[in-house]
Amino acid sequence: MKRVAEITRDVEIVAREVKGFCSAGIKPGDRIVMRGPNISKEESGPICGYAFCGVYPVVFAIRMGVDLESLGVAGRLWQCVDPGQPYTPGGTVLFEVRPLAREQKQS
Repeated sequence: MKRVAEITRDVEIVAREVKGFCSAGIKPGDRIVMRGPNISKEESGPICGYAFCGVYPVVFAIRMGVDLESLGVAGRLWQCVDPGQPYTPGGTVLFEVRPLAREQKQS
């Protein structure tokens, strides 16, 4: 039986658009990289826990190898949970979630 670490994909979450003011300081082009079960702080910009509410189901699906195209959701953007003005003083961020290329293991 394969270990979970052998079958999961690494994931990149990229901020594509910011509407209003992101209180975490995320700007378009910022990214969050997940390697295995961890967030790679060295490869990531600002990290917002609230944003994960909106993107984590997609992150988990990609990590487990689900083909988003077959579900009809490939290329979609996923939104953080802060609705922004006029409901909150903050803003919202639209994210693209995609798998990172698998690295070749050297023997």
